[in-house]
Amino acid sequence: MSNTPPNSAAAAPGLSAAEAYRKVSSPYGFSMYDVEATAAIEKASRHAQEIVRAHGFERIMPAMVDFPETFSEGTHAQMFTVKDNSGERLALRNDITSQVIKGYVRQIREKTGQNLRRFFYAAPVYKDVRKNYPLPREIYQIGCEVVGENASAELGHLIQISDEILKKVFSLQAVTQVTDVSLHNAFLAIGGGAFSEAESRRDAPHFSTLLTEKFGVAAASATELALWLLYPQENGNAPASSAQLPESIRAALKTSESAAGAIVAEAAKRDIRTFWQPLAEPRSSYYSGVFFETYVAGFTDPIARGGEYHELVKRYAPVDAEACGFALDLLAI
Repeated sequence: MSNTPPNSAAAAPGLSAAEAYRKVSSPYGFSMYDVEATAAIEKASRHAQEIVRAHGFERIMPAMVDFPETFSEGTHAQMFTVKDNSGERLALRNDITSQVIKGYVRQIREKTGQNLRRFFYAAPVYKDVRKNYPLPREIYQIGCEVVGENASAELGHLIQISDEILKKVFSLQAVTQVTDVSLHNAFLAIGGGAFSEAESRRDAPHFSTLLTEKFGVAAASATELALWLLYPQENGNAPASSAQLPESIRAALKTSESAAGAIVAEAAKRDIRTFWQPLAEPRSSYYSGVFFETYVAGFTDPIARGGEYHELVKRYAPVDAEACGFALDLLAI
């Protein structure tokens, strides 16, 4: 349901334009859903939760408010923050993963004694995006988190669940790109921010120029490499010109190919369309290994994304445990 006020509201006697807008509208980026829209969202959420439960996941309900330091997604400027009556600074959650991991190391692991736990949630998150972008600030997600011993082995399972939700709940065919952070980190370590900026913009011509200027890659080879790194063909192999890259980047490329390739091969056995994306900017700062993004025709941003974040566990306690998960945006669909 739109939060744009009717024309008559602006002409309400005795009210300024701002007052008239606030009288009949929700704040920017938030919506009041009517009966039909609410029923559709609830139906989709229930169906998605049934699928997740069938895969052995247990529901948890993280708090809507937490300390700002808990959240790793974006900057504090993107959070809705408040102070309680004692002056304590708090924030509306803009990422549930951090809360799940914090809860695991604080109490869940101690209470259960289980080596591997599978959790899911269905809840909104809140992001204070700039008003000149037509983006929602309340996002309703369903997500899964696997925490514990050898959790990374579950990553292919998570892609399967995400794909199943899109197919069974929304009748959507998706494609998932699988990446490993090692190559991104290698380029950043040697080439600095210039490579990162070109990668973020998917700017192949500029990336090609940087390969020539920074690493001495021949111009023709640099163009081929830049296009392949940023816009690979499905099931395509690394071009021979990759041999011109520095040794550390070639090593990271090999690591990425091996890690992502195993996930892609596993998905292919389940008829899930995936491909290895050699170079992509990790949208979450805590990804530590393989991460993935799932796209659907007609949407510019990924509908689902997830990955490995083993270091996030150690952020809260010296616990030897792996972690991975994904979140799917129900409202966007």
